[in-house]
Amino acid sequence: MDLSRMLDAAGRMVVVSPHFDDAVLSVGGLIAARASRGQTVEVLTVFSAAGAAITGGERQKAFSDYAVRVGEDDRALAVLGARARRLGLFERLFRDPRPRGPLPLFRTSEDLARGAYVEEVRRAIARLVASEDTVVLSPLGIGNHVDHVIVAVGALRAGSRVLFYEDFNALSERNRRRHPVSRLRPFPYRSAPGWASPRAGFELEAMSLLARGPDATALAGVTVHPEQWSMTAFPVTGGLEARKLRAVGEYRTQTKTLGGEARLREIMRRAHAVRGGEPIWRFDTAGAGPS
Repeated sequence: MDLSRMLDAAGRMVVVSPHFDDAVLSVGGLIAARASRGQTVEVLTVFSAAGAAITGGERQKAFSDYAVRVGEDDRALAVLGARARRLGLFERLFRDPRPRGPLPLFRTSEDLARGAYVEEVRRAIARLVASEDTVVLSPLGIGNHVDHVIVAVGALRAGSRVLFYEDFNALSERNRRRHPVSRLRPFPYRSAPGWASPRAGFELEAMSLLARGPDATALAGVTVHPEQWSMTAFPVTGGLEARKLRAVGEYRTQTKTLGGEARLREIMRRAHAVRGGEPIWRFDTAGAGPS
């Protein structure tokens, strides 16, 4: 069954989002399209519990203001016609030992797969896919952000009926080619969407240099065989792109850190044009041909 028929056959689509903005940044066009067709669309945000306020600069304080961030998420999902669900785990910024700088956010280890959070995510996704009327999308964990990798490991362990999307950090082609799944369909380095905004492109490349440790497939014990993975780019044009960009604009605490809303729009438009839309991956344990 191809992607369109798989989505059409479902009564509900649930997109698992590590943080408040991840689902919209990655597959906001797909969310808007399915909601417009009358399908129930939910975004399950995993790391959505407010922790103790972070001391530090303006950026750190903004990320700890969950009253603001929840409001941003509610408005963004309303633009797309999706419902909000929240798992209520604490993101890495609020877990001990508290990270000092960005390095701990992008360093994975074998211990990550044995943590309680992976099992909580696995159980939550397993409950969703137990309903044949529900299709679930999870991030691949591209870029090694530990929270994204936790979600990806849980999803990979939840069964073969989960679809996967490419994380925002995949807008760096260097990050895409480090991940054993996304590197199966490489794009030219020079076309990386991040370079639509030099500042954002530089930051994405810098983050890709920080990444260390095993990826989600290794931590989940999944050997990547090319014949088992197929990618389909969901087209995002016209009104769908406009709605996605409006929704992305609601995440003001995030857009400021990515060079501003105007630059982020340029990146998104370039990503849709160069990659044919939003890449969606299907894992078929029985073996899948090219999409």
